[in-house]
Amino acid sequence: MKKREKKEKEASILQCGESCAANAFHTSRSFDLVPAMSGTIDLTDSVNIPDGKRAVIELVTATIRVPNGETAHLRLSTNLGMHPSNLDFVLTPQGKINDQEVLVATHAVRVYSDHDVMFHVERDNPETKGHAAIGISGYFVNV
Repeated sequence: MKKREKKEKEASILQCGESCAANAFHTSRSFDLVPAMSGTIDLTDSVNIPDGKRAVIELVTATIRVPNGETAHLRLSTNLGMHPSNLDFVLTPQGKINDQEVLVATHAVRVYSDHDVMFHVERDNPETKGHAAIGISGYFVNV
């Protein structure tokens, strides 16, 4: 791709305006974390990327609650064609509620996917329960 074509394509993505709003999506899911080292929240069906489109995720927000003294790690898995991508998000402690640590992440991002939109919550204790709520928003573009 020539430099000029690349710049024009980047400019069209940055200035999508009303077309982005017309092709917008958002979804969220809340689930209990069973005793395990990790859990997966698959938002692929909720986003439902149409044929010939690509999802552009612009915002990720999450709240994860685990027992006091425990921690968690949040990762988003997407793909472009046959090329997977794993992106880690910073969880910031927000205090304690009812003997649980509250960890929150809100990130403005630009993440692309042709199909998969899955979050993985990794934990440091396989014997306790927890809870997670994750939301995303973005829009679809033609590919």
